[in-house]
Amino acid sequence: MRALILLTSLLGMLLATNQSACAQWHKPPDSLLQINLPDNYKPYQHMHRANVVLGSWSVLSMGVGAAQLFSPNPFTRAFGMQQLAWGAIDGGIAWYGHRQLHQVDLKLRSPDEERKRFRKLLLVNTLLDVGYIGLGWYLMRHSNAKWHGHGAGIIAQGSFLLLFDGINVALTF
Repeated sequence: MRALILLTSLLGMLLATNQSACAQWHKPPDSLLQINLPDNYKPYQHMHRANVVLGSWSVLSMGVGAAQLFSPNPFTRAFGMQQLAWGAIDGGIAWYGHRQLHQVDLKLRSPDEERKRFRKLLLVNTLLDVGYIGLGWYLMRHSNAKWHGHGAGIIAQGSFLLLFDGINVALTF
């Protein structure tokens, strides 16, 4: 477990400080960003911004989590483990979304189909977020101090993701 934590910490720091990795995190082609739907919604620009926000949250979570691993308090260490693990997962999702956005073939789906697809994905994620919060709540209520920290960490991450997904769902309407 400590090896996994160390590996994800190093990966997060490498991605955050490596200039060539950050240079690749650029905007999608302008041809994608300029596509408007009748109500002026730009699906690819929305997806790009959502990936940037999720990637930023990922770096913040991993940084906070890595710092908390050195706490003498078991609750804080467990909370930090969750921040680090969820930050790595969120970073992977943001990276994958970014890569997918650069591989969009404009002939395959219309912008309106993209909007509906993105909304459906966000709605499924919103339901999962509620489940994460429920799991965290269960761990906080039915376990020892160490697991309370894990539960609190899951609640913190699930709450952010619920807010993030909820706002992004609302923006797709």
